[in-house]
Amino acid sequence: MPKVEKGDHPTEVNARTTSSKLSGPFVNFISAKSGYSMKAGDILICYGGGSSNNSLSNFPGHAAIATSAGYILEMPGTKNRSAKKNARHISKKEFFTAHTKGNDYVCVYRISKHPHYANDASTYAYNYMYKDGNPTYSIVKGYELYKKSPSYCSKYVYYAYWKGATSSAVNKYPKYWWVKPHSLPNYFSKSFHPSYIHKITKY
Repeated sequence: MPKVEKGDHPTEVNARTTSSKLSGPFVNFISAKSGYSMKAGDILICYGGGSSNNSLSNFPGHAAIATSAGYILEMPGTKNRSAKKNARHISKKEFFTAHTKGNDYVCVYRISKHPHYANDASTYAYNYMYKDGNPTYSIVKGYELYKKSPSYCSKYVYYAYWKGATSSAVNKYPKYWWVKPHSLPNYFSKSFHPSYIHKITKY
């Protein structure tokens, strides 16, 4: 179960953002949005039986980083996919459809105090950890935390913030260290600690 910190007030919402029109004696056609409005830098952590997408990991869970309102970067692992250039850029629909089956769900964490750094991290990940320098997937060989490749899902998110935003965004660890998906929020430093804002149960 995800830990709810003091000050966190996560809401359970649909991943799909929808608009509805309201009308009344004083209001005509006001657009009201509901669902999850994804932002660049949002950290997505998956829970449930289908959340571990790779064939090598003993770590439960999966993690990814949003790059925009509609797309997400992830390292899905080696199940039905090559280990080389493993990072992929997929749509919000594809990601949440895959990770909200049955009782599976996704927790959304946002670094609200530093939105520009969140955007910097996602931009760096897209340019230098996907388009160029797309890492090989390996947990066994990905133990060098501050080396971009090999990597795995949660290290990928950690590295994007450490290298692409600011090194002060995350806690410093020894050179050889593993970042676990479900513990990912705890790896961020105090002022960058992400807030748990949504629990996504369906798209």
